[in-house]
Amino acid sequence: MGEAVRPTMERPAGDVSLAEIAGRLKIIVAVVGLLVIAELAYRWLTHPDDSFALYQELLTWAWYHMHGLIFGPETVSYVANDGPNTILEFYHPSFEGSAMNPLEVTDECVGLHEIAFVSFMIWMTPGISRALKKKGILTMAGVLITLNLARLLVLYPLAVNGCVEAPGQYGCWAPMWEFHEFMLDIGFMLVILIGWTGWFLSVGGPKKMEEMGDINLRFALPTKISQRSPLPQSLIAVLLVTAIFASSAAYTLSFDDNAEKERLEAEGCEGIILALCAEEVRDWDNISGRAWRTMLVSAIVAAFSLTKLEWGNNSTEEEE
Repeated sequence: MGEAVRPTMERPAGDVSLAEIAGRLKIIVAVVGLLVIAELAYRWLTHPDDSFALYQELLTWAWYHMHGLIFGPETVSYVANDGPNTILEFYHPSFEGSAMNPLEVTDECVGLHEIAFVSFMIWMTPGISRALKKKGILTMAGVLITLNLARLLVLYPLAVNGCVEAPGQYGCWAPMWEFHEFMLDIGFMLVILIGWTGWFLSVGGPKKMEEMGDINLRFALPTKISQRSPLPQSLIAVLLVTAIFASSAAYTLSFDDNAEKERLEAEGCEGIILALCAEEVRDWDNISGRAWRTMLVSAIVAAFSLTKLEWGNNSTEEEE
């Protein structure tokens, strides 16, 4: 009788090795970690109230005028306040007695958080050229801005529908707030995920990632950091804008009379537990926080504008 042949264990050609799995897991962890760091940085930068005051006023202005065109100018008005012009009040016979509060466009309502998040996702996607990433970011920003304005315009008819069924009843406008919270908590995240997936597939992302070679190179440190010379006109314009913002922030901290008044009042409230003092301290924290953050961001943008980062393998990233 012949000796039995022992079967040999061989890895099928299509299997993925443990080393490849570990490499992909490392990349996933790196991307998630960078997203978390970016999220924390965004929250720190936008910690002061009305961090995007100019954009908040612009969005409120657009909301006010479009609302007037659609539902009539008598159904909405600005609410006077000491801060930015970002508060609107709705009017309808069914709202009377329902204790409906005016609506404020805060820095959390403008959609810039969502735009920053999806922009970071697109920019971190490996294997895609810079030109396609820029187009994707601009497209997603346009979509999110449009959807956010549409979300604001839908609030009024939702409130009216709720209060027409129960005129003057407290909380009849609840459907408006439910929709508002849904969009902020879930809706925009779904739009981001669907939008990024659609963009990734439309630019041939899966195939590009297969063709790009060693994906680990996309997450390596730059091999060379040098000064940009000469500076393109677009970056010169960026530097001028950052200089204007930084100068304005420095002026606020050093020479602005109102800011100095708020600082003195906040210092006078140290150790005093009063609602008025808490408000004074918060006002100064907002003023100084916005100024210092503006100068920091201006310095970072200027630094990136003046320097050029080079990686060992950047053929795909440099495609235009």
